[in-house]
Amino acid sequence: MKLTVAFLTAILVPVGLMAGWYLWGQFAIFKPDDPYIWIRTGHFLILCALISAAFVLALGIPAYLLLRWRNAVRWWSTIASGFVLGAAPIAIFTWPLQYPKGASASFDGIATLVNGTPTFAGWLQYLESVAFFGACGAASATAFWLVARRPNHSFKADGSAAA
Repeated sequence: MKLTVAFLTAILVPVGLMAGWYLWGQFAIFKPDDPYIWIRTGHFLILCALISAAFVLALGIPAYLLLRWRNAVRWWSTIASGFVLGAAPIAIFTWPLQYPKGASASFDGIATLVNGTPTFAGWLQYLESVAFFGACGAASATAFWLVARRPNHSFKADGSAAA
């Protein structure tokens, strides 16, 4: 039961982080009395929950089972695995060297891609996004570790029920 709660917590922590980050941006862009802020945030929250659940089910559970099989479930291995599992898919799918010659892009007026080649600003933007998703994975893994490793005070050391 404790592992189930730990995996559910691992799903919900990045959802909360991403939804909070998104809501912060909504209040920065739109007027606070805009009723659609909450609708957009609710839709974003659902999307984040689906993606986070997919990550935990497809990557997190197998990683945990692998660590457990290797007898390597430690706080540092769990958090490092969470970072890698959060960062790797984004790093692969947003790899900046996949664009054809002639493609260009900019962000806030700063060129990030010129003639199919990422600029220094483009590489920084890429690394920032990979680090952000890695941090979400590490936060998820930390939450998992804290819940899964929480001592159970309902039983004494000899196995009898505590009063």
